[in-house]
Amino acid sequence: MIKGIAFDLDGTLIDSAETLTIAWSSTFGEFGLDVKPSEIRKYVGLSPAVIASKFINNLSNDDIEKMKSTRKKYFIENIKRIKVFPDAFSSISKLKEMGIMASIATSMGKDMINEIVEYFKINQLVCCWVSSEEVKNSKPEPDVFLKAFEKMGLSPNACISVGDREYDIIAGKKGGSLTALIVRDEYSKSISVKPDYIIHDLNELLDIVRMVNGIQKSL
Repeated sequence: MIKGIAFDLDGTLIDSAETLTIAWSSTFGEFGLDVKPSEIRKYVGLSPAVIASKFINNLSNDDIEKMKSTRKKYFIENIKRIKVFPDAFSSISKLKEMGIMASIATSMGKDMINEIVEYFKINQLVCCWVSSEEVKNSKPEPDVFLKAFEKMGLSPNACISVGDREYDIIAGKKGGSLTALIVRDEYSKSISVKPDYIIHDLNELLDIVRMVNGIQKSL
């Protein structure tokens, strides 16, 4: 019986890739590196420390914190570029009508996710959200999803983990939930592990929940 869904944020509920890659590119520039936004695109959704390590070796904790602070500055400057996917609000609203809880499990920094959920009023739709900074390990480890399930008061086998990247699927499966891969772009593919469901619109989750829970669709 499905009772809750934990959503990834970047690329799943919001289209923030352009803003994030611009913010990272500008941040790397302040650290003396010329990294194009297009070079960063495939890493969107990973933790700040992991993204930084893709381009700079041997970063200290202080370096990472400085980069996160700089990235946030550029991110907030460009927050209006972010778009909420149309199917995000409609699907979560309908899921709530069905009695299904919704949460967010993201690799985004806690400060930035707070800005986003309030700016776009996503906090009115979900019961809670978890940043990778609140857990020991970031994706593809299951920690953020497990924390989201915990905050919803649900066991993993009563939930679906939804994301647009392979590491979302790996994390969800490690956490013991069903998984759904939302195809948003050419990077939305899972090679090393098979999602339970592959969807192209978040509203498809409604039929998945009905099927798993044995609910007849109203005519």
